[in-house]
Amino acid sequence: MRLLLGSGLIFILTVLAGCGTRGLTSNAAATSSSIPTPATATSAPTSAGSLSTSNTVTVSAGENSAGIDITVSPAAGTENALVLGRLTDGFASNTGVTVHQATTNTIVLFGPGLSGSLAVTISGPQDIGVSNIRSVQAKDGTPGVAFDAVIGSSTAIGARTVYLKSANNDVTAFTGGLEVQP
Repeated sequence: MRLLLGSGLIFILTVLAGCGTRGLTSNAAATSSSIPTPATATSAPTSAGSLSTSNTVTVSAGENSAGIDITVSPAAGTENALVLGRLTDGFASNTGVTVHQATTNTIVLFGPGLSGSLAVTISGPQDIGVSNIRSVQAKDGTPGVAFDAVIGSSTAIGARTVYLKSANNDVTAFTGGLEVQP
């Protein structure tokens, strides 16, 4: 019996020693990988096709980089419809507005980059007339766009999205912000 206990103890110690060498403990210092440092070179590559860190090029929107075939476009437009309302109500909100069939309403949207130069479309059936698109400004100076919306007596009931599109095809939308009710 004494021999069995000694053999069992040796077996357990062997298993435990084996586990320690199999990486069951975490030691970050034992790895040989290192974190690369970012390249600071700003010169053009000396030979085409080389992918070393000495080929790093710093570019800025709208600027040229000599000897490099890279185009960096200027930042996209900043149009962003934040609030929508009806001019007669005197305010706009982030929940939109309710309009009624057989009425004409002046709709206003405010947010960065909005102006009367934006094209206005309304989702759903083409049964709401849009005219007289113009620039407006909120009391706090926020730019906006206003337009007249003619809602006919047979205009479909429900929520509509107002889309504003710039000349360079940037689009902002106020989703479900114009709700048509009887």
